[in-house]
Amino acid sequence: MRIPRIDQALEKCQSHLSSETIEVEIKSLLTQALLILIYAEFERAIKNLIEERCSSISDISDDSVRNFVIGCTDSGFRGLQIDAMAGLLGRFDKSCKETFTHRLDQKTKDMYNSILNNRHLVAHGEGSPVTFRDVEEFYEHAHVVLDRFRESLFQNVSGSA
Repeated sequence: MRIPRIDQALEKCQSHLSSETIEVEIKSLLTQALLILIYAEFERAIKNLIEERCSSISDISDDSVRNFVIGCTDSGFRGLQIDAMAGLLGRFDKSCKETFTHRLDQKTKDMYNSILNNRHLVAHGEGSPVTFRDVEEFYEHAHVVLDRFRESLFQNVSGSA
């Protein structure tokens, strides 16, 4: 699941970073900002998918109950780690968790975790040694985690996934 805002940011940064005159510190700042942006957009995508899934429940005709479920899921989900995502899917159904876990290959997990780990370093003041090219590669593989999350979340909904 590619995210247009991330794709656009990568493209804009690439045009600036290709300049020979740009300072190393500026390159680093742009790269670190991208890590934070990607993390934020991944978090938003996951929350939107959960809301979409909860909104698709035709068995619940009471909007208040549907909103309560969405609110509980939102407040009960902390962090984007793969284990946390799998746990959240397990709250919907054990098979959702199993499907998600089995559909992720190690490279995808590693690239996804690289975004999370490096974003953590940046957000907590340590900075990250990764390059723009590294971030591009991380994203190229990591966005697949969102696809697998969606597929697993909607696997038992007819007409979806």
